[in-house]
Amino acid sequence: MHKKTTSRRQFLMTSGAAAAVTSLPLIADSARPNAKQPTLLFCCDFNWARAPGVRASTPEDWAQVDPRKYFDWHREFGVNVMFCQAYCSAGYALYPSKLGPVGTGNAATLFPRLYRLSRDAGMPVWSYFTVGADLFMSREHPEWIVPGTQGSMGHGGFFGPETPRTEKLCARIREFLQEYPVDWLLLDWFVYGALVPNGLAVQPAEFVKEPFTRIIGRPMPATAAEITAEENLKYKRTVLAEQFRALKTAVKETSPKTKIIFNVPYWRVGEELWQDHPMLAQSDGLFAESSDVIVDWLLKVRKPNQMVMTT
Repeated sequence: MHKKTTSRRQFLMTSGAAAAVTSLPLIADSARPNAKQPTLLFCCDFNWARAPGVRASTPEDWAQVDPRKYFDWHREFGVNVMFCQAYCSAGYALYPSKLGPVGTGNAATLFPRLYRLSRDAGMPVWSYFTVGADLFMSREHPEWIVPGTQGSMGHGGFFGPETPRTEKLCARIREFLQEYPVDWLLLDWFVYGALVPNGLAVQPAEFVKEPFTRIIGRPMPATAAEITAEENLKYKRTVLAEQFRALKTAVKETSPKTKIIFNVPYWRVGEELWQDHPMLAQSDGLFAESSDVIVDWLLKVRKPNQMVMTT
């Protein structure tokens, strides 16, 4: 690992890669395929594509992917687990979902075919959902987007955790795990309004009114400037904790053996947003899409049963 702070998305934006290829060794893992060996995960990031430039992928982009060749190539490369998104971050599925758009061509059944190949080979399977963004859903429900975040990272903005987006995401997770009880589920962009924690103040919106009054104890003010720093932190920590519990319940009630891990991402050690937070304490794993200092911190704060994963 290098000392330079970076992420796979920063790499994507600077390299213009057609599809991100990400190496994800697990630093500490109590549930490895082989307890004496690290878990090695290497994958194509189907969330992104090229032409023109780096952009959110579309249902058509992966129509020609051959599942058998994809599987064989990764095994030959040396992975000992298989990874594939359930839903890409633009908001379409790589399996026959009834709850949203589905990829075209081979992409429509890419995950089920990789799942079966992996199970037949005795390999653990990982999958993925994006929590905070969904390009197609943002177009259908712009009223669920945190004001001021429209267009963020090419995905139409970030959803408020307190919106019906969370319920719809939980329904997709249940649908997916009923058919494909994967070993691990990575839940990405677990954020409030920005990829930098506390990077955006709570913005007054219709969906904020009820939870703000319940959590803070006064009516939502007319402007963000009227919300104090202490109220911002308390509000975001609370609604993210409520969203975490909803997502965890959806996973564990549907597939009790499936483990969950969240990508925030972390930017610095001991961020106030995550101090003693349920996500940090109750996830099965902790994910560091960042520097060595973050990895060291997560290794210190992790529970005995939690593994730490890094790119």
